[in-house]
Amino acid sequence: MLSQWIFLISFIPLTYSSISVTFSKNLKTIEEVKNAKNEIVHYVNLNEKTELPDFVLLENSTSVNFHNRHLTEKEESMFAISSSTCFVDEWNNIRTDSIPNQQRHREWIEMGIGKRNYLFHESFALLGAFVYIDQIIVTLTAENQFNKTVYCRYYDCRRKEIPDQFESVVYPESTVFCARRPGAKYISISETLEEIPEYSVPIVPRVEKPPHYFTVCMATLYGDEPKFLQIVDFIEYYKLQGATFFHIYLRNVTDYDRVLLDDYVRTGDIEIIKMHDHYWRDDFMWHNAQINDCHHRNKYFSKWTAVIDIDERIEMRSDSYRTITKFLDSIHEPNIVNLHFKVQWVIKDSNSPAKYENDQQLSKEMIFHKYQNLSQIGSFWNQPKCIIRPEKIGAMSIHAPLVTYSGIRRSLVNESIGVVRHYRNVEQRVFAGALNRMMIHAPFNISPVAKWMDELLTNAILSRVKWIYDIVNVSCDQKQETYQKHGGINASCWVQQQNNNSILKV
Repeated sequence: MLSQWIFLISFIPLTYSSISVTFSKNLKTIEEVKNAKNEIVHYVNLNEKTELPDFVLLENSTSVNFHNRHLTEKEESMFAISSSTCFVDEWNNIRTDSIPNQQRHREWIEMGIGKRNYLFHESFALLGAFVYIDQIIVTLTAENQFNKTVYCRYYDCRRKEIPDQFESVVYPESTVFCARRPGAKYISISETLEEIPEYSVPIVPRVEKPPHYFTVCMATLYGDEPKFLQIVDFIEYYKLQGATFFHIYLRNVTDYDRVLLDDYVRTGDIEIIKMHDHYWRDDFMWHNAQINDCHHRNKYFSKWTAVIDIDERIEMRSDSYRTITKFLDSIHEPNIVNLHFKVQWVIKDSNSPAKYENDQQLSKEMIFHKYQNLSQIGSFWNQPKCIIRPEKIGAMSIHAPLVTYSGIRRSLVNESIGVVRHYRNVEQRVFAGALNRMMIHAPFNISPVAKWMDELLTNAILSRVKWIYDIVNVSCDQKQETYQKHGGINASCWVQQQNNNSILKV
């Protein structure tokens, strides 16, 4: 199509503060722009007298140009904002002067409940923050700040400080309870009002009815054993048990393992919480901070939350309750706030595979197929694990609540209903006494998981793993065709083919 260049120096100003916005082609109104046969452009300049000409490509056409059809007279109200605008949602327009349970916290502090004085942090090391109807809770990774007086520092959506601080204390360990402030979107903690606080963290809302019924927290992932198969086994197992969301605490995994985790994030199954701060700590030393954050992160997010490790499976043994959620549905006693499960250990005498190779290899390596040598049942006091009502718990330890706001601290679940199947690796990478603790529960007997679980879990693991790692390949010619579209570069397989052909010709 024949085209021509037209020299345009038409400026009809629409002025906003010090900015001048003009139309090309000497047009004055949006209606004129909509009906223009050629594409119209804006000139955005400072409000000065200098007028810079521009060249605009115009095409011979008798119809209205499609670029000009979708103009509006007025900005949408939700975008009628400036760089200083902060909308305040109705749920976030609340101010409180106190926090609940202050007197009980003081009593527990005087009793030293939960005091650890662990590690050597010189600041609080914020991890997360959650707003509930009557308070904000900030979780920390520091574990040596017990009962220290602190100030809650609030920030709006632009991270501008709201000058309305609140005095509090660190209790339980690694936790600060704060009052609410209208418009607060971020929060930090400081020891004085004069000091510059740590980097603020976003406040996550927990002000509506819990969106989940049963969630699971996985203890911090670390160490050199490959984990992709254990991770997918863990998540798919508990999904079959009725869990609908997972909080996965991460110190380190391989890049290969991380691809799996990221895919679960993509599909909305999990949230990854990275365990890291400014201070020294060995990888296995994150457990207390992880448990504490899990507790508060799940308040008003789920009715029930299981607090367990990657190698632990809560297994229902009763014909009446095939899954965990069926069992939870049967509980109507409001004072049951912590379900305490005994443990049976399984000898795991080798590492999990580093990568997926094929379906046969994967099925053979699934931990419930490969490891079935089950110990006798331990006591309620020998490394039990629990399912809790988060909002009713005052403070947690690794294996059980320390105190509760309401309800009985321990509700002991009979082994005829359920136990924890704990796959214990015999290499003892960290804890030297772990193997002996398991072996005193001999004799061991071969005990596979239930047939229905075996079939469903095998299929679920295969499906997820193959979706992520079984990449669909294409031919070398197709690769070369695609590479050529990027500046004429060549696919490595194509280059190799050309080299091989040259050798054959010689």
